[in-house]
Amino acid sequence: MTCRAAGARPGALALLLAMLWLAVAAPAALLAASRPLPGFKHVAWSMEAGAPSRVNAITQSADGYLWIASVDGLFRFDGVSFERIAASDPRLQRPVVSQVLAARSGEVWAGLARGDGVAVYRNGRLVDAGMPNPSREVNDLAQGPDGDIWVARGGRSTGALARYHQGRWEEIGPSWNLPEGPVWQIRFTRDGSLWVVLSDALVVRRPGARRFEATGEHVTPRAGLAEDAAGRLWISDAVGTRIVRLSAGAPANAAARAYPHPRKVGGIRMLFDRAGRLWGTTWNEGVFVIPRPGEPAGAAGDADPAVSAFDSADGLTSDQTHALFQDREGNLWIGTELGLDMFRPAAMAIEPRIAPNPPSSYRMASASEGVVYVADASALYAAVPGRPLRAVMRLPSAAESLCPATGGGVWLALEDRMLRIRGAAVQRFDKPEPFMAYGCAEDRQGRLWAPALEKGLFWLQDGRWRRWPGLTPTVGLPANAVTGPDGRAAILFRTRPPALADAPFTPLFNGALPIGGIEGIFAGRDALFVAGRDGLARLRGGAAQVLPADTRPWLASINGLVQTPAGDTWTIGDAGIVRVSSDALAHAFDDPGQALPYRLFDFRDGLNSFPQKAPGPQAAVTGDGRVWFLTRRNVVRIDPSQLATNMLPPPVLIRTLTAGAESYADPANVTLRAGSSSLVIGYTALSLSVPNRVRFRYRLDGVDKDWVEAGDRRAAVYSDLGPGEYRFHVVAANNDGVWNPAGATVSFVIPPTFYQTWLFRALCAMAVILAFWAALSIRLRQATARLRDQWETRLGERQRIARELHDTLLQGVQGLIMRFQAVANRLPEEDPARQAMDRALDRAELMLMEGRDRLHDLRRADARDLESVLRELAMDQDFPPDTRLSVVSQGEPRPLEPHVLDEVVRISGEALFNAALHAQADEVKISIIYGVQKLVVSFEDDGVGADARAAQAAGRKGHFGLVGMRERARRLDGSLAFETAPGAGAKITLSLPARIAYAPTPRRPRKAGRGLAKPA
Repeated sequence: MTCRAAGARPGALALLLAMLWLAVAAPAALLAASRPLPGFKHVAWSMEAGAPSRVNAITQSADGYLWIASVDGLFRFDGVSFERIAASDPRLQRPVVSQVLAARSGEVWAGLARGDGVAVYRNGRLVDAGMPNPSREVNDLAQGPDGDIWVARGGRSTGALARYHQGRWEEIGPSWNLPEGPVWQIRFTRDGSLWVVLSDALVVRRPGARRFEATGEHVTPRAGLAEDAAGRLWISDAVGTRIVRLSAGAPANAAARAYPHPRKVGGIRMLFDRAGRLWGTTWNEGVFVIPRPGEPAGAAGDADPAVSAFDSADGLTSDQTHALFQDREGNLWIGTELGLDMFRPAAMAIEPRIAPNPPSSYRMASASEGVVYVADASALYAAVPGRPLRAVMRLPSAAESLCPATGGGVWLALEDRMLRIRGAAVQRFDKPEPFMAYGCAEDRQGRLWAPALEKGLFWLQDGRWRRWPGLTPTVGLPANAVTGPDGRAAILFRTRPPALADAPFTPLFNGALPIGGIEGIFAGRDALFVAGRDGLARLRGGAAQVLPADTRPWLASINGLVQTPAGDTWTIGDAGIVRVSSDALAHAFDDPGQALPYRLFDFRDGLNSFPQKAPGPQAAVTGDGRVWFLTRRNVVRIDPSQLATNMLPPPVLIRTLTAGAESYADPANVTLRAGSSSLVIGYTALSLSVPNRVRFRYRLDGVDKDWVEAGDRRAAVYSDLGPGEYRFHVVAANNDGVWNPAGATVSFVIPPTFYQTWLFRALCAMAVILAFWAALSIRLRQATARLRDQWETRLGERQRIARELHDTLLQGVQGLIMRFQAVANRLPEEDPARQAMDRALDRAELMLMEGRDRLHDLRRADARDLESVLRELAMDQDFPPDTRLSVVSQGEPRPLEPHVLDEVVRISGEALFNAALHAQADEVKISIIYGVQKLVVSFEDDGVGADARAAQAAGRKGHFGLVGMRERARRLDGSLAFETAPGAGAKITLSLPARIAYAPTPRRPRKAGRGLAKPA
């Protein structure tokens, strides 16, 4: 074992480090030049993704749509889908659009090729603007401070410039002092000057002037113009990119400070972005960017080149780039021959000075002095606060682990040694035997712990190595280490280690915490954090608290965590990089039900790889606040001070309303076809930075009780809608969660069909009632027919009984009378026996006559009228001699159904019997009312009356009283009412429906006509 203190020879070490720096810094600088456009996220839409081809120009209208002029036509883009704009004019159905301009009025002007002139999109329609003498194509469009639309007409030498002024077209002729020749580009600068690029010259019209003046600036065809923040006008052509000498603020040596283009192709379009970078498209060489125009290369102290390039080899859809535009959110758009590209400022930057895709994992540690060290397979790098990363040492072998050293600097584990690096001092400690250090940690006693998996656990103290006892190749398996905020080392074991109650470190192992398999251990500012497959645990004060990942998925499988002095906690895991408030995280551990807001940075923010699954720190922070992360492919960094929140609420628009085969574009108030019940409402929010992070909520008044959280879905589907008036409202939030509460609305009306009107419903109700009435009538007719059949059966039986009685009993009695009469005739008339027999025979004759009458009644009960029957019933009752009986009727008497008459007779007999037995009445009235709707029979007396409840319960043997009477009435679908009171008499009223009570009236025969009359 060897310990070498390299710090004893600082001069030699400094020379060695300088040589190592030269050896690794030069390749890093070359690497930077091969990675253009740092700090931007590139997104592309190819033709396969639906983008138009041969894009010529791009602009953004006041409502937020991105408008694209292409050979395929005019399109508008919401960040998700491309919509071709159709024209009502057949000549403009498939126009070739060469230029597009969003006017301040909200209109969109389109310059067309093939001699089609200029079209304008207003009020949802693309119409011809009526420009006279259209040229072969429109090279450029611009709007002046006064609102005039200027048109550069290509393919001609005269009349190459026109303007739309106060509703009329005007050609710019010789009186304007405009030289003859093609006009390639026109631009208004902030002072109101109009600059015009010709094939070989640049001319300008000053504000208020009527004539153009020469600038003396020689240019090549297709030169591009752009104005910087200082008001200086730049031009780019085959000579290079430079400041125009006559522009405001141009330096005296403007021509000498030109940026030569690498391949002598000038910029077709140029613009300055919000950060002051100059962007330019080329004819066939991709895009170029000048990071700091007007400053020499390396002026900021880094190795960024003066001019960066980005072409198809770097992912651009095509090298043929024509269109260039910056939207109001700061995104840069490039239109190419094969699609559309966007560059937006990336939240994270890929470190260009460290080679990607290392053969072994990256290692990283943050020293106590605020320096972050990163190692790969060949070199050690240091990021000093406020300065770019730089290489400090070439490594003889791949780095195994890095960890902070007590007192500053870091420990670096290599294949055969451990190095302590602090500033320019390097100390070497050879390993006692070959082992790989799966992490390292130095505790507050100065012990350096090195877990070596199956080789065991080593520690270095006072220059001497030791091995922790009791561990075997299958027991324990130490796999990671970290120094906790209390200065005590924590060691992660893959399997449960033997008893370590007195160990000078904190042992951790799988299964000890309910977070699944442990994937990382991290030192926070006041606690130790342990990450697993199923969540994150906090160890503090001997207690463990867990936040499960089932409610916060970003907490699953965290591989790196660092807490910054600014109060943020940064993690990297399978979900990406997450930023959360350290205080909010602490409160969430104390109360897991609390909300835990966070911000996610993933592949949409410039991350281009997943975290590496390796021991040791995977996240670190420098003293200036920059946060560094390790991935499988790159080292990335985020500067929180440069993070900007998109504060623009997204404009929300409703694009379509589709019901069946009908579709309405940009609807506001729509009347749908009657009977429509299902529809789809397409909406969008014009936040173009990260469209798939835009979130929506919508509500259909009268249908949705609350807002529907739609996520990033851009359509609402409804079904089973009834007729009525509806109002749909949708709101949206941009990629940073800034909401537009006003949103957009659309009102629509669904007229009712005939079967949905109140008239139809009333008719249906009537039909139901009629159907019910018909069914009831049928049912009643069936019941009546059944009752009639029963009565006829009963009547037939009565007639049979009458015949039997007549043929047997009456005939027998008649014979007996005759025999007794013969015997009596033999006796003398004065014989008392003869007189007794005569009286008996007279009585027998009366009984025989009465019996014949009863038999006659059995046979002819259906032939009697109701009034006579009731009168006979009344006379047959045992009323006192002085009781007055009366039977009266109203209406035209009608014959009753036989079975009804039978039931009425039985009910009447019971009523009269009760009156004769109990009433003690002076008068009994029987009333019959032959009504049209019902038959009413009532029995009223002026007797003593009775308690109604007692009367209803009363009866006699063989009679059923009121209960039986009511049952008989109900069988006839009728009712029976009983009214009485003590001393007030009594009244019984029987009511029967006419359709039940009355027998059918025979139809009268139709009278014959005069010509058919029979003779008398």
